[in-house]
Amino acid sequence: MRRIKKNSFILTVVLFFLTGFLCYAQEELQENEPEEPQEEIIEESNGIEFNFGGKLETAHGLRWNSGRNKGAEYSLSRSIAQIKGEVVAGSAYAFLSASAEYNYRNPSRTGFKLNEAYFRYSGEIWDLSFGRQIISWGQADGFSLTDILSAKDSSAFLALSSDDTKLASDSIRLRFFHDIFTFEVIAIPFFTPNKLPLFSFEEGAKDALFCIELPDEHTEGGLTIPIKYTKTETEKPKMFTDTEAAARLSFFLPGIDFSLSGFYGRDKNPKFTRNGKINIPTEVLINLNQEYYRIGMAGLDAAIPAGDVTIRLESAWIGNRYFNPKLIFEQPIPKHQLLMLAGLDWNKSSWFISAQYFEDLILNHKDDIERPMHKGFVSLNISKTFLRETLKLSASGAIDINYGSTFSTYAVDYSLTDNIHVILGGDIYTKGYDGKGDFAQLNKISSIWIKGRFSW
Repeated sequence: MRRIKKNSFILTVVLFFLTGFLCYAQEELQENEPEEPQEEIIEESNGIEFNFGGKLETAHGLRWNSGRNKGAEYSLSRSIAQIKGEVVAGSAYAFLSASAEYNYRNPSRTGFKLNEAYFRYSGEIWDLSFGRQIISWGQADGFSLTDILSAKDSSAFLALSSDDTKLASDSIRLRFFHDIFTFEVIAIPFFTPNKLPLFSFEEGAKDALFCIELPDEHTEGGLTIPIKYTKTETEKPKMFTDTEAAARLSFFLPGIDFSLSGFYGRDKNPKFTRNGKINIPTEVLINLNQEYYRIGMAGLDAAIPAGDVTIRLESAWIGNRYFNPKLIFEQPIPKHQLLMLAGLDWNKSSWFISAQYFEDLILNHKDDIERPMHKGFVSLNISKTFLRETLKLSASGAIDINYGSTFSTYAVDYSLTDNIHVILGGDIYTKGYDGKGDFAQLNKISSIWIKGRFSW
């Protein structure tokens, strides 16, 4: 603990002096040069344009519901350097984004990552892009309905937005443009799954900030028997015949924008088939085999502007998605799922307020799976800027109406300059009644944090 405090103090001091130096340097430059925005470096030579940008960010936090230690514990300590570059040459365009992360709290995340790398060629009414890219669909904020093309990193939570957790997929995208509509088709030949937290029995899970808790005991014939787990994994899809396909038709009309979308591919979350045996009275042996399977999706989303208000609607039908059974040795069961969302945004005089209701419904529920037939969530996002937009206060969160568990995040963002931000915030999770709810297990990672960011 002393070593952690010492490292935290050193990082804080370094960040403070670095911030002060950068502020001083920028003020000196502004006194001697005309004031112009400097958000990116642009170089142009022989009709080729180069644009560069990036950020340096460090974040540190403490949690208080660790379970093992009743006092505060280091929950977050990461530093990220990210660079983005693009090249434009006539109708050709190339984009590259990469980052390097040092994570003291979670060493497995330390390393280099290629975020996006793709090439796009544009014609008069069409463009074609291929490579590693993030493709976002839909109108929802924080919920996934039709937005299922790009995978997500669900292993990290604190001080991250939903956009920060998206993972790029290797894909080919062809779009056709018209004055009132856009049509796109997408092929994803190389499958990218969601990145999930560890199970509680896996190596390193006990030291991780969060893991998926599984029951460690089973009752059989009046006896309570300990459970021993193992995990295997079926090989990820690699054949050309495993290619995922998607299409989307979007209309842009005077009173409404709406889209129709379809997808046939694999669920980014795997199903876990269960095999094992009961050795009475010593132990229960269970093997979880991770398998990826195909689903179908049909979706509709719309945005309706009305003055300062925008109404957002989205719905998706997902066929043959697997859910965990109630009984310990039964296999996952396929169900049809209907997702629906209605949202309202209001933006005026530096105020922004957004409210959403999200409904998750199993259509052929027969009381044979763990989760209930219906799950509902209400979310709210409020932000306001002050002091000539240099200070931003924001609060957002969601409550699951089945059990009352909640998630909320609060932040105070101060801009020292256009390029330097210091953000103080917190992520808070609460359990629902009887300790249940979608956010209940996350209760132990409730944290306060501070973040410093320099972008260019």
